[in-house]
Amino acid sequence: SSYFYAAMAVVTHARRIQIRPSCGCLPVPPAWLARQICSPCSGTQPSIVTNTSNDQDTPPQLPNTQQLSDRVVRILGRNPSRFTLTGTNMYLVGTGKRRILIDAGEGKPGVLQDLLEAMQMRGCTELEQIVITHWHHDHVMGIPELLAHFGTVPVRKYLPAGGLGDEVATAYPDGMFDPCEYLRHVPFEGLADGELLHTEGATLRIIFTPGHAADHVCLLLEEEQALFTGDNVLGWGSGTFQDLHLYMTSLRKMRDEQPRMLYPSHGPVVEEARAGMWLQTYIDNRESRIQQVIAELKAGPAGGLSLKDLAQRVYRHEPRVLTNPVLFYGACNNSRLVLDCLKKEGTCVQVGDNYLFRQGRL
Repeated sequence: SSYFYAAMAVVTHARRIQIRPSCGCLPVPPAWLARQICSPCSGTQPSIVTNTSNDQDTPPQLPNTQQLSDRVVRILGRNPSRFTLTGTNMYLVGTGKRRILIDAGEGKPGVLQDLLEAMQMRGCTELEQIVITHWHHDHVMGIPELLAHFGTVPVRKYLPAGGLGDEVATAYPDGMFDPCEYLRHVPFEGLADGELLHTEGATLRIIFTPGHAADHVCLLLEEEQALFTGDNVLGWGSGTFQDLHLYMTSLRKMRDEQPRMLYPSHGPVVEEARAGMWLQTYIDNRESRIQQVIAELKAGPAGGLSLKDLAQRVYRHEPRVLTNPVLFYGACNNSRLVLDCLKKEGTCVQVGDNYLFRQGRL
């Protein structure tokens, strides 16, 4: 689930720096994240401290299938990596013979059998529909296998008016994965913001939440006041985004739903009493970075600051960032994402290669 910005996320593993494509997760230890608040090592992500009982260096392991509530079963995508954490979470929702499946995973061996066994144990014989949170490969590549087994099942996804062409090209400049080509035979049915999906025992409300991806949606399970957060908010570590302005708007929209529980696409459930705090922490940490950039623009020269100059100011207290080309690239990329957000909000303007604070906006 992710891409150019996620691809440039800088992660630390055994003291080595690596740049890799990401599904949209930054799977680094909570304690490391706590130490790296506002650091480029967190890529385009806010730093989130989880409530793990100990200082884990890896996300908690999850079983292949698990009953999470009376109406929610999680099926693990069996695609663990440092970017998908323990794998992509698929969710079987409802209480009847026909239920809704949220996300399709990558089609890894054993996942379909896990799903079938989970369904059989609970008296479920059919999928009423398959709902996709967003287009990234670890959420959609399992669709063909599911349709081959279950036959004609509606596959639902938000269909942005502008399509996904630019985002896909940015995510996979080498053409490694094209969801439109891969799924050309799948007759997607569009989702609408605010649409209600009904199945026995469950009502899901679609919430359009772009930022991580242009077509990203969350789903509110009304019977539990629980939110399926997709990749916007994870259950461990922090997430990535393509558009900070949209991402912040979506995070606030998610928070304002006041969910009691979060079912993320990666990582464990965020339990009751922590959901609101978890969402607010994502917002607060990203807002902190935005305010830091604004402060540097205000203090800058009349002619403004170049991206490089701005990054050097923002990270001036982190010499290893300034002296390491990989980390400094990440710092520049992070700063550019914030500047793009501020330009959309009218808080800064770009003149040539320089950025200036726009007086009177704050």
